[in-house]
Amino acid sequence: MGRSHGLSGQHHSDHRVTGSYKYTKSTTSQAKQIDPLQVHPSSERILDPSHTVLRAMTKTLPLNLDRAEELIRLLTDGLVNIVDESGEFLLKLEDGTVIDTKGWKGWEWTHGVALTALAHHTAISPATASAQYSLKTALEWFELQYKLSEGKGAPKNINTMSPFYCLAEFLGDGRTKDERWKSWCDEWAEWIVKGLPRTEEDGFQHMTYNAMHKNQLWDDTLMMSVIPLCRIGILLDRPHYIQESIYQFLLHIQYLVDTSTGLWFHGWVFTPDDAKSKGNNFARALWARGNCWITVSIPIFLEIMGDRLGGDDPVRKLLVSTFRRQVDALVPLQDAKTGLWHTLLLDPNSYVETSASAGFAAGIFAGLRLGLIQGEQYLHTATTALQGVIDQIQPDGQVANVSFGTAMGPDLQFYRDIPITPMPYGQALAMLALVEWERLNGLAKDK
Repeated sequence: MGRSHGLSGQHHSDHRVTGSYKYTKSTTSQAKQIDPLQVHPSSERILDPSHTVLRAMTKTLPLNLDRAEELIRLLTDGLVNIVDESGEFLLKLEDGTVIDTKGWKGWEWTHGVALTALAHHTAISPATASAQYSLKTALEWFELQYKLSEGKGAPKNINTMSPFYCLAEFLGDGRTKDERWKSWCDEWAEWIVKGLPRTEEDGFQHMTYNAMHKNQLWDDTLMMSVIPLCRIGILLDRPHYIQESIYQFLLHIQYLVDTSTGLWFHGWVFTPDDAKSKGNNFARALWARGNCWITVSIPIFLEIMGDRLGGDDPVRKLLVSTFRRQVDALVPLQDAKTGLWHTLLLDPNSYVETSASAGFAAGIFAGLRLGLIQGEQYLHTATTALQGVIDQIQPDGQVANVSFGTAMGPDLQFYRDIPITPMPYGQALAMLALVEWERLNGLAKDK
């Protein structure tokens, strides 16, 4: 569905084209009150999450295992059925290739994040019908991609690596034993290590479909490529993959953490030819979804590494400290009214954004479960955020107030102007938050 949802009542007009993406520019960055059933210029009705009908769907039902499973199924169906009816979010490459960044049949980071949520869900109680549905949904996606590409897969880049965490998880615990998938994992991990362009200091350059992003480090890379590489290294017993993943975490911490707050800048670029400065953090944007990749990926990384990083290991200590500092910075920034976070974390006039907030909830729940953080304030923050995310779930399983895929911005206004549209990672991160809530509470069904 091509609707645009805005908690603050923003709608997006004044179309413009930036790079290969078609964006819509917000008419204002200031929040304002609207009628909950506002008439959009396209004549579609926007269901604001404050509307009593929508709130009745969520708040009158207490969150328990059955309700969580019901929501996960609704979200799964929503992400599988999401389509770009207008073609607005198709990515057209220079060679004429068209990439569907929104529909479920595409292959992008959006799909990789969704597959991660499905992988974690199906692992909780593998024999249940709901887990089997998640497994079926994920494996059907891989089968479709194998068929569409005749076994070649998508063009290789940082973002298209993201589905392989899910596949390595399935292979690792026997949820699939298909040798095609092991060969795919091997091929893609070898490319990431040996074929991916590197930045100065041997970082993973954030190469995407339509841009090389020379010498750039992004938050996203840790979730989209480093986590899959580490998981494949464990699956295939390739210690050099694991060591590479450790190095990439350390390098990204070095250049992307804002040491004054503990939050993360969206990106860094090395500028070796500049006589005055050898690099910078672009707009120095403390962008919510970029930060959520860190909140999610550090617990995943530590969990899959297990005893390979013991309690006194200096890498583990640094990762835990980095995670704690970020979470401590996030707690007071949570919007009291909605339970969500603003897309620019330090700008209360920027819109609140659901996908990042779901990621924060998922990561904090995981951190509590793994003992990375302790304290009632963290549980309260994550639980409040999860309720805020649930409030955004629409009757058709789509998620409101999700910002479109966001490139590196030249200034902070760029982030304020990113359009809001249902995207697969909205459902995916909401699912991940629900799944981590289930895991923290030890909830599982035997049948």
